[in-house]
Amino acid sequence: MGVYERQQREKKILEAAIQLFGEKGLHVSTMADVARKTRISKGLIYFYYKSKEDLYLALTKKGMDELKELFNKSFGKPKEKTGLEIMTTLVEGYLSFAREKAVFHDALLDFLSVLDSYQVQREKVSPLILESPYFTKLLQSHHDLAKLGIKAISMGIQDGSIRPDLHAESAFYTLWSMMIGYTKVTGSVSLEPGDIKINAESWKNGFLKLFFEILKGSNTPFKSQPVQGKLF
Repeated sequence: MGVYERQQREKKILEAAIQLFGEKGLHVSTMADVARKTRISKGLIYFYYKSKEDLYLALTKKGMDELKELFNKSFGKPKEKTGLEIMTTLVEGYLSFAREKAVFHDALLDFLSVLDSYQVQREKVSPLILESPYFTKLLQSHHDLAKLGIKAISMGIQDGSIRPDLHAESAFYTLWSMMIGYTKVTGSVSLEPGDIKINAESWKNGFLKLFFEILKGSNTPFKSQPVQGKLF
């Protein structure tokens, strides 16, 4: 089998997995489902991906690569944007990515949970995960996102668009945790009881206000858009 043919078959399997995991979730989906969807035998599926975990980590790596590309594009041309403008583009892009490519975003958050176990209680991590070559690749590349965010904040501190008293690394990881938390809680906002006066739009404006006040300081207020619609 030629290299091109193998690559095309791997791509076909991965595309089917992305759709299945997105529709049914990791735990419900099976390799037999992938085989039926691709019309490739289950045995041959295992030739390309050694386990469902291996396939899911391949999906995770693809999501990581796409998010890294989005972060890189946030910088634009050299010296075209200030650090604050880069961070504005970056956070808007991330929130869109989380909403529009939920299967990738969920996989990335699952990987972060695995990393916690890997650091603290490695024996609790499934051997099927540890044996995957994609797990090794993710270990080597997951910090690339943080490096890009730290670079943007450092640029902003240097060009004066971001407050000078910030520690770039600490600031990015604080904001990164805010971004992840925002995406995880967004869906529950509309289910809050009537005495909690918030809806998705007003909360997004409040989130962005706090986000950019951390970067700029409270002396330069963030201007939110007028909130319309019923408060839940």
